[in-house]
Amino acid sequence: MKTKLKLMFIFMSTAFLVLGLAAGADGQGIGDRNRPADSGDGRYGIQGKVYLPNGKPAGNVRAVISSADSAGSSAVSNMDGVFQVGGLRAGNYSVSVSLDGFQTETDRLTIDRFSPIGRTFNVVFHLRAEQVARDGSSRAGVISVNPLLADVPDDALAKFQKGIDRLVKNDPKGAILHLDEAIASYPRFTAAYYERGAAFLKTNELDKALESFVKAIAIKPDYLEAKYSVGYTQFTKKNYEVAAAIFDDVLKQKKEFPEAQMYLGISLHFLKNIDAAEALLKLAIAGGSQDVALAHRYLGGIYLQKKRPSEAAAELQKYLELVPRAPDADRLKDTIADLKKKP
Repeated sequence: MKTKLKLMFIFMSTAFLVLGLAAGADGQGIGDRNRPADSGDGRYGIQGKVYLPNGKPAGNVRAVISSADSAGSSAVSNMDGVFQVGGLRAGNYSVSVSLDGFQTETDRLTIDRFSPIGRTFNVVFHLRAEQVARDGSSRAGVISVNPLLADVPDDALAKFQKGIDRLVKNDPKGAILHLDEAIASYPRFTAAYYERGAAFLKTNELDKALESFVKAIAIKPDYLEAKYSVGYTQFTKKNYEVAAAIFDDVLKQKKEFPEAQMYLGISLHFLKNIDAAEALLKLAIAGGSQDVALAHRYLGGIYLQKKRPSEAAAELQKYLELVPRAPDADRLKDTIADLKKKP
C-alpha cells in the first residue's frame, strides 16, 4: 500500500533528486554540459513537489530555477504542491523554494546534454520551519502557517523543532524523545502530541500513536488532522467499524477529503456494505488526489464481486499504473489479463 498521507502525517524524508547523468564518449566534464547540445535546446523541464512539515502539499511556494548562463525562471506551486518549468537547456541548475515562515531549501541538478529530448527532471522538497529567535523575529511567519504554535513558549518550540528535524532525517525514535521534552515543557502542546503520534505510527506502535492523537483532540476538539489520524490508526488495527464512524465524522467536518472518503469506503467494504463502499471510492477518485491509488484496487475488487469484468480490469490497471511496484503486481497482471478475456 502506497499512501503518503501528506495531508496529515510527518512521514518525512530528506529532499532527493532524480538525476540523469551520463558521461560522454569524448570525456566532457560537468561544466561542459552548460553548452547547448546540437539538438534538444530548450526542450527539457524541471518539475518539483513541495511538502509542509506536517506532510501536506505546500501551495503558493515560489520556486526559482537558475543556471550559470541563463537569467533564471520561476514558478509557484499549485494547491497540490507541484510546480513546473519547461523550455530548459542542458546544463547545471540550482532549484530553490521559499515560503514565509520556512527556511529556503535549495538543491542542484544537472540536465545532461545526452538526456532524451523532452525529459522532465524531478525534485522533491520538505520545508522546515524557521528557527525561532528569542526576540520572536521569525515567529509571526511560522504561526501564520501553523496557528497551533501561537501560544507555545520558545523553549518548548525549540524542542519541538528538534523533533521535527529528527523526523526529517527518518529518525522517529529520536523525534519522540524531543517531542516528549517539548510536551514536558508545555503540556498543552497540541502539535507536539500530533507529531508524536505520527512518529509512533512510523515505529508501528499503534496504541501509543492512538493515545497521542486522542490527547491532541482532547486539547483541540476540532483538530481535523488528528481525528483523521485516529481513524487511520483504527483502520490499521482492523477496527473497521470504529474507523468508519471516525471517517464519517471527519467528512462531516470537511466534505472534500479524498483520503477520508477512500478509507471510509474500504472500511465499509470490509463491513460488507458494498454499494456504499463503491460510491465513496468513486468519490475519492473523482477528487483527483494522487494518494488514493488504493481506491482503484478496492473498486476493482467490488466490480469483480458484481461481475463487471471490464470495469474491474480498468480499475486494477489504473492501480498498477499508480503503484507499479505493488508486492503482488505480477498476480494482478494475470488477473487483468483474464478479465480482459471475459465478455
